[in-house]
Amino acid sequence: MAERHPEILVGGLLATGLKAAAATAADQPPPDARQELVDRGLSVETIASEPVVADWRAAIAACGLKPSTFKSSPEQLARRLLKSGPLHTPLPLVDLYCDVATRHLAPLGAYDASALPSPGVLLRLARPGQDVFHPLGARDDEMPLTPQVAVYASGSVVVCWAYNCRDSRDTCLTPDTDVGLFVGEAVTDRQHEPLRAAFDDLAARLAAAGATVGPAMFASAANPSVSVPDP
Repeated sequence: MAERHPEILVGGLLATGLKAAAATAADQPPPDARQELVDRGLSVETIASEPVVADWRAAIAACGLKPSTFKSSPEQLARRLLKSGPLHTPLPLVDLYCDVATRHLAPLGAYDASALPSPGVLLRLARPGQDVFHPLGARDDEMPLTPQVAVYASGSVVVCWAYNCRDSRDTCLTPDTDVGLFVGEAVTDRQHEPLRAAFDDLAARLAAAGATVGPAMFASAANPSVSVPDP
């Protein structure tokens, strides 16, 4: 991925005690972040031209995909918030990390560590005919695995498609998840600061909810492989 994105930065952290933390997080919903985005001059009409979002549009286009159809998660979340308010799902920790991602316009994903088929997770190009992907909330054929598409993969299982566009239903958080791997990435230099700020915010919010949170580790073109330690 460094050839496509010389300024790439990929972060990850592990957190445990998520089942108990989810209950606490459910009782402590964050303030509506919509006003924060509005104060930054963002609207449904302008979000696509915001620089860090525009960078994601270019990255999605490099996957051979139409950016207006397959939006990055920061754009998806910001549009949803601006149109209809905060995300509310049956999983409080999903709401939590999506709120953090929206505030910082930085992608974050979370995966059940016990569901990952391999301890290693790679951001790489898809391998048609070898990789398997079952998208959350969509049919398999709606999100094809072509050689241009960047994916997160654990072995041959794709856990997230087109960088951060769609998670897998096989490895996403569930009500029974107790150990989670949280990941996020930046593909341009100006996305680095929002990504690092999002991880700081995420770690603080998870810890405040009672989770035990390990340090965030970051891989880059110069340091392409890192170990994410247990908390």
